[in-house]
Amino acid sequence: MRNRLGILIGIVVLIFVLVGLNAATYVQREKTPDTEVSPNRSSFNSGATGTQAFYSLLAETGRNVTRWQRPIDDLKVERRNRPSTFVIVGTVRKPLDEIEVTTLLEWVKSGGRLILIDRHPNEEILNGVKEWRVAAKTNDLDLMFGVDPTDQKQMTSEMPASKPVQPSLFTKGINAVQTSRFASHIEFSWNTAEAAKENVTGLGTGSQATAAQKKDQNKTYDFFDPTPSPEPEYEETEYDEADPPPPPPAKKQSNSANTYTIKGDPHIPADPPDPYDSGLPTAPVVHLTATDRNILVEVKHGLGSISFLSDPYVVSNAGVSLVDNAQLGINLVTAGGGLIAFDEFHQGYGSNQNRFFQFFAGTPVIAVFAQLAMIAAFVFYSQSRRFGRPVPEPEPDRRSKLEYVSAMAELQQRTQAYDLAIENIYSDFRRRVSRLFGVDNTMSGRKQLAALIAERVKGDAAEIENLMQTCEDIVHGEPTNKKKAIDVAVRIRELESQLGLARNGRARAIK
Repeated sequence: MRNRLGILIGIVVLIFVLVGLNAATYVQREKTPDTEVSPNRSSFNSGATGTQAFYSLLAETGRNVTRWQRPIDDLKVERRNRPSTFVIVGTVRKPLDEIEVTTLLEWVKSGGRLILIDRHPNEEILNGVKEWRVAAKTNDLDLMFGVDPTDQKQMTSEMPASKPVQPSLFTKGINAVQTSRFASHIEFSWNTAEAAKENVTGLGTGSQATAAQKKDQNKTYDFFDPTPSPEPEYEETEYDEADPPPPPPAKKQSNSANTYTIKGDPHIPADPPDPYDSGLPTAPVVHLTATDRNILVEVKHGLGSISFLSDPYVVSNAGVSLVDNAQLGINLVTAGGGLIAFDEFHQGYGSNQNRFFQFFAGTPVIAVFAQLAMIAAFVFYSQSRRFGRPVPEPEPDRRSKLEYVSAMAELQQRTQAYDLAIENIYSDFRRRVSRLFGVDNTMSGRKQLAALIAERVKGDAAEIENLMQTCEDIVHGEPTNKKKAIDVAVRIRELESQLGLARNGRARAIK
């Protein structure tokens, strides 16, 4: 036991030493301020580039909003709290892979609303819009270095406020929106590759179709100037003045359940009808502009839509309070109703991460717990190993106290050790009498004890003193026999009974 106590004390001392060393050597890292070069657009971030203020505004005004901390695949399998609007703000820390982009576009195509608030949105998502070629043209990004995102003058220098292009749900109650000077320009053009598939019969044949496609391909639609950009020069042919191609003819289904043809040319098979085709116009809609930039553009995709806001500064903590920026953000995310989900999984706050380690991140607590775990593992390992020769286990003493007393009494009887029996009885009697009268057993004489006993039991003090003298003589070696020993023991038991020192009344006597 003493050895184990030393080991235990050593472990406790080692733990305190480790904690002290970790606390002494720990250097607190200073929090790096947010910059536009490496922003953190998470709704958990309260810095200048974060969106915590915008998220809190939505939550505290009763909007149905949540932080999505699960993979994108769960958007399709979620049944109870399935989001209707999915918001991705800024360049995420964990980029979306190809499978996630495909899953996200399928979710949008089935009726979801995707909102991308970024200066350079994900290229794979932009390429997912087949009918239109959407691109984000960045501007002045080289000037971000050295710009303080908390300084509104630096962020919005020489950048006029954006104005609504047309009345819509996005621009309701908005007079002006202040973006940063780093806002990108969202441009789009007709994707002639997809147009050729759908208008294969309407464009004509031969060089006529080629010329019409060539003219349409070089058109760039900009809602600041309804006039298409000038066409590049190319060799004129007799088909250059041809009329623009008619709209794509309607598809009709033949008698066969699995055969689709295009009106006008039954020999060219068409793709089966898209179950997500809503029949609504698919042209992008510009809601907000600033000088030569499209700031807010909405593109239909199947039954859903993708909205592009070209500057996250509008909803950031530093810019959401300017003019009507907050109102634009609210209109943008609440236009479709339902649950609004902010993507935090790709911002580094996934549900598969340990919240315990996230809470103590940047402190020495994690190192202390790791060291304690190593010490505990070492203790368990040492307990299961033998560091020496095998020693047989000690045999436990299975005898009870009653068996011990019985064995000692039998031994004394066989050896006729009556003096030893009288010594045990008399010593116990004297000790209990001294405790009863509150005197010192070692300092009190037999005459004093005899007088106290006689006064209590109303007996003869001399007779009691004589009994005590006989017991002491036997203890000191005077010869005795069985009869005399029994007689002395009986007289002592009688005095105990009269004094209330019997075995069954010991508790009462002590009281």
